[in-house]
Amino acid sequence: MTSIEKLGKMFKERDNQVYLGPQLGTVIASPPNIRVKIGDKIILEKDRLVIAAHVLSGYKRQFQGQSSGSIITKTPSPVTYSSYTELENLSNTGEITYTDTLKIGDEVILMPSTDEQKYFLIDKAVRL
Repeated sequence: MTSIEKLGKMFKERDNQVYLGPQLGTVIASPPNIRVKIGDKIILEKDRLVIAAHVLSGYKRQFQGQSSGSIITKTPSPVTYSSYTELENLSNTGEITYTDTLKIGDEVILMPSTDEQKYFLIDKAVRL
C-alpha cells in the first residue's frame, strides 16, 4: 500500500465514525443492582450506567401548587352529600417522594457516552 493510500485510509476511518444516538434497552434486573440489555448481545451492568434520579425509588421533589374549585362533603350511611364549599386560590407546598422504580421488562431510553463505556439511562420508554 502506498503512502497516499495509507493517508486516504486514515482520513476515511476518521470521517466515517459511527454515531450512536439514543437506543432502547430492556431492564433485566431492577435497581439497586440494575442490569439493562441492548439487543441480543449487550448487557450493561450498573457500573456502566449513569441513571436519571427520577426513575429511582426514593427520589424527592419539592412542589408548589395553586388551584380553585369546590369541596363536597358526605355524611355517614346512608350516603348523602350535604355541603358544598367554594374555594379560591387554594395553595400548597410540599415534597413528593417517588416510591416506584424500574422493573424487569421495562423499556428504557439510553444514550451512550462518546467512548461508549458508559450509558446514560434517561427515562422509562412508553409506547402508545
